[in-house]
Amino acid sequence: MSGEKIELEGGAKRRFTPPRFLLLACVLLGTVWAFSLHFENIANRIAQDNEIVDETGTLPPGRVALLRDASRAMREKYGVTLRILVRSGPVKAPPDDPKTLFIGLDTASSAAVASIPPLMARALPAELAARLQSGYFDPYFAAGA
Repeated sequence: MSGEKIELEGGAKRRFTPPRFLLLACVLLGTVWAFSLHFENIANRIAQDNEIVDETGTLPPGRVALLRDASRAMREKYGVTLRILVRSGPVKAPPDDPKTLFIGLDTASSAAVASIPPLMARALPAELAARLQSGYFDPYFAAGA
């Protein structure tokens, strides 16, 4: 073998040309965006599961889905989260939060607890806000619904 080198036309090619670098950057940014969107959706799903909790299993799946949709719509449109807790025992309202409408239903003693954010209480008709906090759910408890 001789020590001669074979050179191709055009000389040695650079490995990372600007178009290749831009394509690589687009692929990396697209991947980061897709992962971010995926994990945001997972976080939203976990948050929704914690918003509507039925420990008794008395709410039909269609009603739970409707309540989750209502909660999502309220959060997106007004920035207020709807939290509902149905349990067969005493329900204690969480600390007041200006961004959370809480409704707790105790099926054992037919009692309801509602915590309405102050701004929402002023926006609702006065009789509706007062009725939600006392007596609104009585007919539903009486009917066993």
